[in-house]
Amino acid sequence: MRKCLILIILCCVISCGCTKIHAKDAVISYLEKYRNFTTEIEESIINTLEEENLTKEQEEKYILLMKKQFVNLTYRIKEEIYNGDNATIFVDITVYDYNNSIKEALKENHNEENYMDLQLEKMYKEKKKITYTIAINVRYEENSWIVEQPDQDTIKKIQGIYRT
Repeated sequence: MRKCLILIILCCVISCGCTKIHAKDAVISYLEKYRNFTTEIEESIINTLEEENLTKEQEEKYILLMKKQFVNLTYRIKEEIYNGDNATIFVDITVYDYNNSIKEALKENHNEENYMDLQLEKMYKEKKKITYTIAINVRYEENSWIVEQPDQDTIKKIQGIYRT
């Protein structure tokens, strides 16, 4: 009887300790939205493109390039730093170096009218990858970890267009 009671208490302690997911799980879920190119991610790209002066064809190419980027994104959790209900998760991400493509297009561009087409062509052919370390902040709220909106530099790194 005593052994059974100890076993029950031990099971309760273990299960209670395991129910609170780690902050890194929220970050993994966040990055998987990119890798799965969810509707939410696609819509955010479309909203961003509305501010640009692109043709419909250029917009479609850009969306396809971002899909290629995100589907091929790889990541590795490096470190987790907790401070009460807040945490910062450091992640190494590897993406296509579209910034390299942009630089090449700028070097070769002789006509502003064709620049975007040249840039998209260079991005499409890009094989070089780059690894960035990004910091993603999360907070524990209402029994779950919530990813805070990353800053623009982090988003640009995920997109592979961060200028170094």
